[in-house]
Amino acid sequence: MSKLNDFKNDSLALSYRAPSFKAPVTFTGASASDVRVPYQRDLGRIVHSSSFRRLQTKTQVMGAGEGDFHRTRLTHSLEVGQIGRGIVWRLLTNMPEIDQCYLPSAELMEAICYGHDLGHPPFGHGGEVALHGKMKHFGGFEGNAQTLRILTKLEHYSLEDGLGATRRLLLGVLKYPVAYGEYGESAYTEKPPKCFYDDDVAIIERALEPFSENDTKVFRTLGDNGKPLHKTFDCAIMEVADDIAYGVHDLEDGIGRGFLKKEEIADKIRDIFEDCGIEEITAGSVKLSLDGLLDNLFSKEPSKRKFAISILVGYFVGQVQVRRQNLFDSPYFDLTVEMPEGPRKAINFLSKKITYENIISRPEIKTLEFKGERIICQLFDAFSENPLDLIGREKLDAQTEGLTKVLDEASANNSDWLKQDGPNRDLIKRGICDFIASMTDASAERYHRRLFEPGYGSSTDELL
Repeated sequence: MSKLNDFKNDSLALSYRAPSFKAPVTFTGASASDVRVPYQRDLGRIVHSSSFRRLQTKTQVMGAGEGDFHRTRLTHSLEVGQIGRGIVWRLLTNMPEIDQCYLPSAELMEAICYGHDLGHPPFGHGGEVALHGKMKHFGGFEGNAQTLRILTKLEHYSLEDGLGATRRLLLGVLKYPVAYGEYGESAYTEKPPKCFYDDDVAIIERALEPFSENDTKVFRTLGDNGKPLHKTFDCAIMEVADDIAYGVHDLEDGIGRGFLKKEEIADKIRDIFEDCGIEEITAGSVKLSLDGLLDNLFSKEPSKRKFAISILVGYFVGQVQVRRQNLFDSPYFDLTVEMPEGPRKAINFLSKKITYENIISRPEIKTLEFKGERIICQLFDAFSENPLDLIGREKLDAQTEGLTKVLDEASANNSDWLKQDGPNRDLIKRGICDFIASMTDASAERYHRRLFEPGYGSSTDELL
């Protein structure tokens, strides 16, 4: 019983809002008559946020304007939420009773899953690489770091702390608990390091206040492979759900678009599954042989394909297990989830090998990625020349906290402030970055055409 009693204290701490944590269930702007628990409020605020809505026209793998069948960032996030909730229910029936109290609620799990991609810019990972290239000397850009920034600063459900998120939501979406500056010179690479921004160190420190010094130190360890080593229990569940969604649903998109043909990849899938010791796919009472799975997967009847996809998702969810690491004092950090080696190898094959080689690497996709990177780079350079005229004070101020004072001082001094070194320039660059990152694929393309395509645009156009 001592562990359960200890968790009651942990549970209270984990419910504190961030970053000020004045009371366990007190949120800035919340009505006294609001009877929702904190995690229900987290979920509601994410679902109703502009950042979440923008995901509907942001690239997942294929371009957001390519049709109405394949996933966007929004539909991907919704599916991760459904899978994450399924994993929680799966674990509830398989965990020792003493550990069940550490599981996130269904609302919390959905909030973490819905929120995990909020920070992704237009044009997918190509857009992320482009923005980091422009920001690497000004604090960097990374999609997960931007998610934390959105939750705590950029979404204005409160005047002080963005979404007014609970501590557990923030730590649940924090995939990489290492600050950008801790990477040193290695941060200046083409691909962004796995990190959160240096400006958000205080937020992370406050989020970790209830936990022991040992837990905080170990949690924020950077591994020898140049990547953070640890995640919270909630985040580990979300990541597995994300992997399953990537592996299975990107496979479905590729088949639906005709990129993946049975005669080209069916044998590869069968071979890797057999090599992983998977001779049949079981989900609940349903069993399919590998041949039966492949026949349904590549069927021209949509219902059969959807059946195969459903069985695959159910199979991988059923493989998720809880493991203790014996590294942390708090089970919130020490508990993690994983799949057995065979299923893990199979889902990695689907999400990395099949998807990358047969979809992402296709010229049809690579040309869109190249175009997206070029658009973002050119927008960033143009806005950096004159952000006030090309973006506007109101939009810059709304995007990035603290810019009002900087812009007012710059105007009063009438100085060449954009070329000056120091925190003011870095803050303006961050404001430009926030503005571009918030765009959808379509709005970035329209803005780019307006700036660079002669004859396009009118004084009566809405810019965003």
